[in-house]
Amino acid sequence: MSEVNNSTVSYPGETYRCANTEISTRNHNEEWLHIFEANNINPLTLSPIIIKSKDIKNCRSTWKGKSNQFEPRLLTKIDCLDDIPDIFRFYGLNIISVTNDSYLLTRGSVYESLNYDENVEVQLIRRNVGSLVLGIGQSESSVIDNLRYCGVFESNVYLNEPIKFGQLLSGRHRCSFETRLQNEAITIRGVQYETDGCYESENKILLIEGKSKPLKSFNVRQLYFPYRTIYDHVKGKKEIIPIFIATDTKTKIFHIWKFAFEDPLVMSSIKCVAYNKYKFA
Repeated sequence: MSEVNNSTVSYPGETYRCANTEISTRNHNEEWLHIFEANNINPLTLSPIIIKSKDIKNCRSTWKGKSNQFEPRLLTKIDCLDDIPDIFRFYGLNIISVTNDSYLLTRGSVYESLNYDENVEVQLIRRNVGSLVLGIGQSESSVIDNLRYCGVFESNVYLNEPIKFGQLLSGRHRCSFETRLQNEAITIRGVQYETDGCYESENKILLIEGKSKPLKSFNVRQLYFPYRTIYDHVKGKKEIIPIFIATDTKTKIFHIWKFAFEDPLVMSSIKCVAYNKYKFA
């Protein structure tokens, strides 16, 4: 845990408060300001800042606000740039889980922007009508099932060959590895992750993260943690294709971004290599 440098600030929130006379309440901003102050975290330090789950939970005892929301799992689940608390934005910080009960506050970016290219034409696809169940629901898993059974994943944009195995990696799993965020080395040990979809063909593995609404960005860990687990296991025997799906329920359009990690060992090496839009005819 970093220590407050009193020659810089008298307490971590002072600089922030001077620039923000009215403290924002959006995205648990007040709670995070209290967590910083209660744990003597100096967000101006250049040293790595690790905060434990118990440090977050213990803030309940000194909190005088209304929400009393100090559940680490919920406070640290920041899945897109729009969800970042203002105090994180002010100091240029992001947060990432590094063990089952600790989090790293880092200046490395953990988000990837999603570009909705208006020049890309919508491709019409035919829904598989052989099932009476596929048409039920609009959840992420329902969307993935429908796209899988109408052949999108087996098209030449993605696997370009028939699916042999899947749905795979259902449920919760844990991962451990060494990686980098820009110039910062990070050690992940026993961190939990989930996948929305995973399919295997003869030569490739398709890894899917899906959302039932349009987003402007996403947290790269959602794809990288399962990607890295698979990469370390298959040891180059098959190509791994990570994709992100966002469904616009108003227009009924499925937006799919295909990504690649230019260096599989570096989390921040993610790159978008294709973008397509689909809609049922």
